[in-house]
Amino acid sequence: MTRVRLIVFDLDETLVHATEVPLAYPHAFQVGPYFVYVRPFAHELITFSSSHFDVAVWSSSSEAYVKAVTAELFGTTFPVTFSWAVSKCVQKVDAKSNGYVYIKDLRKVLKHGYAADEIIMIDDSPEKLQRQPARHLCLPAFTGDPADAELPRVIDRIKMMASLETQFRSSQTSP
Repeated sequence: MTRVRLIVFDLDETLVHATEVPLAYPHAFQVGPYFVYVRPFAHELITFSSSHFDVAVWSSSSEAYVKAVTAELFGTTFPVTFSWAVSKCVQKVDAKSNGYVYIKDLRKVLKHGYAADEIIMIDDSPEKLQRQPARHLCLPAFTGDPADAELPRVIDRIKMMASLETQFRSSQTSP
């Protein structure tokens, strides 16, 4: 697994669920008024990803929140290449809701030495990654269900994406 070099994780509803009203089971940690629940198998996904790729965080939440949640999930064991918040997103009017959507524009990551085909962005919100759908691994939103079993499938999908890209490149260089 070499060509994929960077996995970019969203936080809310992807790796964690944060709520001001506690759920029926204990939260993992608290950030300000938010009780934060870590998605089952998040540690395994982070461990796998960190052992094969660079990892980063990009959320449309506040700087302070992103910093705190990233520290809890990744700590010093799994260094992140970058940890970005809403200030790195592009605000766009959403015609459906008459509100705003915050777009994560992959071109900002490219400035850090990665090519588009070397990046997988893992996020539950397709509208936030509309500018690079081919590099988006979209997940169902995590809303705190302790029986959620999505992340082991994500590990398999990452392995498959990395393997297919390696096979494709090999076939391009073979006579």
